[in-house]
Amino acid sequence: MNAGARGGGLAPSNAAAMPRAALLVGVAVAIGLLMLWKGLDDSPLAADRQAPALTDDVAGADSGTGGADPAVVTTEPVGGEPADADVVTPTSAAPTTTEALFPTTPTHDPNEVKVLVANGSGVSGAAGKVTDMLSPLGWTMESPANADKTGTTRVYYRTEYHADARKIVEHFGEIPSLLEKMPTGGLGVPSKAEDRVANAHIVVILGSDQRIQSN
Repeated sequence: MNAGARGGGLAPSNAAAMPRAALLVGVAVAIGLLMLWKGLDDSPLAADRQAPALTDDVAGADSGTGGADPAVVTTEPVGGEPADADVVTPTSAAPTTTEALFPTTPTHDPNEVKVLVANGSGVSGAAGKVTDMLSPLGWTMESPANADKTGTTRVYYRTEYHADARKIVEHFGEIPSLLEKMPTGGLGVPSKAEDRVANAHIVVILGSDQRIQSN
């Protein structure tokens, strides 16, 4: 009877021990796995597998000089030169305006400039009156002539006499739009006035618009 009772008392003890044994086995396996992972993480191979460092994407970086870009050149002040010595001050652009191409200051003395006034306005005696107005200013005046009738006043000049022609226009209070370079084919004047046109540096053609007044 005692043996039966002793045998019946062992059964609950064995059943209670099995979960504890399984728990201990699980803990041991977990510790083993943790130690194995820790050992692999500390190995040289794992260290070699570290993420690469991030750097600027600079082509041609020299690994022997710490990754410096050889294309980048720095300058140092030389011999007490100020730090901003390599700053280049831009030079002014070459002027391209009409004022630069044709200076407003006359390039000749008035007595060196031959001027002809030709009348194309249809107003009798207009060329003689304008000639008399310009003569006291020192210009060398050709005797007045007639021109083909025109509605537009123009002041024609030969090469290098633009500034002198402009001074004549401004004397009458007109704008430089009256100025025009002497045409290659000559001007419309009677044949007897062609010699005077060929001899003159500046030719004033009076038109019916009376832009240059004679009074």
